[in-house]
Amino acid sequence: MEKQKIAGKSKGKIISALVIAMFLSPCLEIEAYFLLAGTKGWWMLGLIAMMYGVITITGMVIWIRFAYKGLLKLNWHKWEHNSGIVTGLVLIVTGIISYFI
Repeated sequence: MEKQKIAGKSKGKIISALVIAMFLSPCLEIEAYFLLAGTKGWWMLGLIAMMYGVITITGMVIWIRFAYKGLLKLNWHKWEHNSGIVTGLVLIVTGIISYFI
């Protein structure tokens, strides 16, 4: 029985490539939209990619703006004087977490 071929590639290789790409993707939830858009054509894939990029970048900029405003409210002089204690505590907590993981 002959394997199905699509554009010179076996169906198994195509599915394997898609599974690997989905597994290594930073955002697994969007993959379903890309797979569905693939049935509509390249223009739909481009539209989904553009929308995803714009929404992601906009979200990142908004969150960074909020974080920056919050950081401006901190008393950095106090943190500078206690930086050794903060660094030591972070190292201890990291060591404890690493031991149990």
